[in-house]
Amino acid sequence: MTELKPFGEEGAPEALELAKALRQLFEGLAPLSLRRYALRRSYDSGAVSRYFSGRRIPHWDFVRNLLGDVAEARGAEAVTEETVAMLRALHQAALYAAKGPVHRVRLLEAQLAEADGEAQRAARNARRLEEALDDRERRIRDLALQVRELHAESSAESCEYAGLRAEIRDLEEELNRVRELHRLAEERCERLERRLAEADADADAAMAVAAAVEASPVERDAAEAYTFRVGGNGNVVNVYQDLPVMDEETAAALSVQITYRDDEFFSGVLVDGRKVVSALPRHDALTVLNSVRTVSVGGHTVPASVGEVCELGGLVGDDVWLCVLELWDPVPQPANPVRVDRKPPIGSRLVVSARNPYGPYSCLVDLKGRTGGLLRVEGGLDRSLLGAPFFSQGGLAGFQVLAFGDSELGYLLPSSALDRLTTVTLPDC
Repeated sequence: MTELKPFGEEGAPEALELAKALRQLFEGLAPLSLRRYALRRSYDSGAVSRYFSGRRIPHWDFVRNLLGDVAEARGAEAVTEETVAMLRALHQAALYAAKGPVHRVRLLEAQLAEADGEAQRAARNARRLEEALDDRERRIRDLALQVRELHAESSAESCEYAGLRAEIRDLEEELNRVRELHRLAEERCERLERRLAEADADADAAMAVAAAVEASPVERDAAEAYTFRVGGNGNVVNVYQDLPVMDEETAAALSVQITYRDDEFFSGVLVDGRKVVSALPRHDALTVLNSVRTVSVGGHTVPASVGEVCELGGLVGDDVWLCVLELWDPVPQPANPVRVDRKPPIGSRLVVSARNPYGPYSCLVDLKGRTGGLLRVEGGLDRSLLGAPFFSQGGLAGFQVLAFGDSELGYLLPSSALDRLTTVTLPDC
C-alpha cells in the first residue's frame, strides 16, 4: 500500500470514509500492487489512486468489481453481506455530500440501479406467486371433479378443499400486493431515468459554462452578477455569483401553514405553484399524513393531498419522513422562488418566518453543528413550528423536526435530503 497517495485534505469527510474502507478492502488482494490491479482491470492507475485517496468518488461498478475480486482471491466468506451494505451506505453518503452536476449524475445512476433491482425482485416474486396460484387452482379443480363424481365428500377431502381455498385467497392477496410493488418500482425507474437524462444535460451544460468563463477571464467581473440556468428542469449553475440575502419577507412568502384534522397545524415550504414540501418525525407523520386538509400561503387557502413520501431512518431522536403535498388548485408563486443551500457553514445564522397557532412568528437561530445527519441549532425555536423551513443567506437550509421545550435547542433536517425525492427538483443557491 506504500504507492497509494495520502488522503486528500480537500475531500469531504464522507469521501474520505469511503476511501478508507476501499483501502481496507484492497488489502485483501495483497501483495498485489495498485498499478498491477489497474492494469488487470483496464483501469487508469491515476483514477484508481484518486479513488483510494478520497479525491474522487468511484462509480459503484468499481466497488462491485473490487468486492468480487477480493471474494475470488480470499473466498466468498471474506466479503459478507454486512461489508457490502456498509460500502453501499458509504458510497451513497459520499455522493450525497459531493457537489457538482457530475456527482449528481452518479447519484442518480446509483438510485436507478437500486430501483431497477427492486423492480426485478418484484417481478420475480410476482412470477413465483402466479405459479403457486396456478398450482393451487389446478388442484382445487381436480378436487371439485372428484366431489362431483362421488356425490359426497369425505371429511379429509373437505378439510383439504377448505384449506386450498384459504391458500388461494392468501396467494391472490399477496400477488396483488407484489404486483403493486412492481408497478411502483417501475414508475420509480421511469422517473429516475427522466431525472438522469436531465442531470446528464445539466452536467454537460455546466462544464461548458465553466469552460467558457475560465477561457474569458476578462469577463469574470461581469459574470459575478449573473446566474446561469441550464437544463430542461431549470437547474442553476453558480459561476462567480454573489449570494442574495434571504430576508424575513421572502422567508414568509415561501413558508406555508398546513391544516390537518379540524384545526391542527404544521408547516412547510412552497416549492412551486402546486407543490409543498415538509418534514415530520415518524410518530407525527403516521397521524398527520392521513388527515391533511388545506394549505395556506400568501392569503390563499386551497385543499391539498399527500403525494410522494420518503422515509429517512437512523437520524437523531427518531426516523424522519419527507413528504410532498399536491395542491388541488395552483397558488401564485413569490417573486423569489425557493433555492437550496445544501451545506450552510457552521456558525451561520438561519431565519424562519411562519405562523404558529397564535399568529405570525419569526426568529433567528445559530447553526452549531451537525449530528447524525441533522443540523444542530440553538436560538428562539418554537416547538409548534413542526416542519417549518429555515433559510440561510443563500436559500433553504432545512426543516424543523425536533425542538426541546424551553431549552432553545433543536434539530433541522438538512435541505440536502430533498435529493431523495423523485417528484421535486430545486436549484442550488
